Amino acid sequence: MAAKIGSILMKPRPFRRMIFLALVITGLILPALSSADTRLGILPQPDAVHIRLPDQRPALVQEHHPISLGKGINQVAFSWSGVRLDTEAVLLTPLSDPESVRILSTTLPPDGASLIWEVYSHKDAVVPMTLSYLPIGLDSRITYTATVDARETALALDARLILRNFSGQTYDSATIQLDPDTVFSTELQDRETRRISFPIPQHPEVTKIFQWDGQTMPHDPENQDTAVGVPFGYEITFPVNGSPDTRDLRQGNVRIFLEDAQGRTLFTGEDFLPFLARGDTFFLETGRSRDILITKRRMTTHETRVRRNDKGKIQVFDQTITDRFILKNTRPTPADIRLTDRIPGQWEPVDMGHAYTLEDHETLRFDIHLDAEQTRTFDLTYKIVNIFADKFTRYNQVAHQ
Repeated sequence: MAAKIGSILMKPRPFRRMIFLALVITGLILPALSSADTRLGILPQPDAVHIRLPDQRPALVQEHHPISLGKGINQVAFSWSGVRLDTEAVLLTPLSDPESVRILSTTLPPDGASLIWEVYSHKDAVVPMTLSYLPIGLDSRITYTATVDARETALALDARLILRNFSGQTYDSATIQLDPDTVFSTELQDRETRRISFPIPQHPEVTKIFQWDGQTMPHDPENQDTAVGVPFGYEITFPVNGSPDTRDLRQGNVRIFLEDAQGRTLFTGEDFLPFLARGDTFFLETGRSRDILITKRRMTTHETRVRRNDKGKIQVFDQTITDRFILKNTRPTPADIRLTDRIPGQWEPVDMGHAYTLEDHETLRFDIHLDAEQTRTFDLTYKIVNIFADKFTRYNQVAHQ
């Protein structure tokens, strides 16, 4: 996929390439191996450089070199003076018949900034080889820009790749691969940060919602010392069967803009986008609203099916509980609310006052629509079963530590 080169954040003066390969053909003789004259030469620049930037993993550089080998044992030296890399992750791989060209040994000299391979070749030949290494200081990150239309029903997503090279190595021409669908060529100087933009051919479904979670939000907002805002933003769902160019999204910060009636874009917020595969759903939070008030109150609790031991002490019992939710929309416009609540332990529904989706054994999701300036109340009645008395709970906790 061809990529459009964006602005360069910082471009210093060119830096001299410090990595080089040297070739020494020695007169050592192994059984069944012939000897060769000794010679030393500095190899030319690689004919191709590929940089793979997997998500949340070190960059992998693969240089392709045509290396002239003499018949017998050759010493191929790799030096990286002034370049930062992982010395334990340097690999030289011949791209030829393994019976005709073999890596016999690898030596790390005392300087700690070079490697020497002994390579056997059964004849004089120019052998293509791949030099692979993990440079330290070469990394990338993704940033996104999401633009929501004026009706807040569609979203356009644009991505920018930030390449940062502080490894000490200059790449005059390299093929960059983020994933199988995102491949492009660029140059990358040492101490340079480069921004590259590329389109995201996604057309996600977009719904503006207010999201209340019982684990993080106060249950009685009107009695709080400070006003409590309910998070709001956009729920985006990426299609499973989109266009042929549809791809998974890497994690990164996303800045969210909203178009107004005149076509201008207004910045509305910033959030973090996790890795999203096709078909995933994610909530982009753009702010908090004090125009939505959600209250949860415990109305009744009754113990049922109480079981006692021979001494009359309670051992196990059930509880029937009723919780009340009061939702107020003080806005002059309708609001769609995603309410998430949890019922821990083993439980059974008794009289659930609103339709819900069970996301797991204890998490309930309610999708509720409120008209402008509407108040709505509903009760949830459920039973928690097989509750142990205190001493049994204490013993069970100790047993699980």
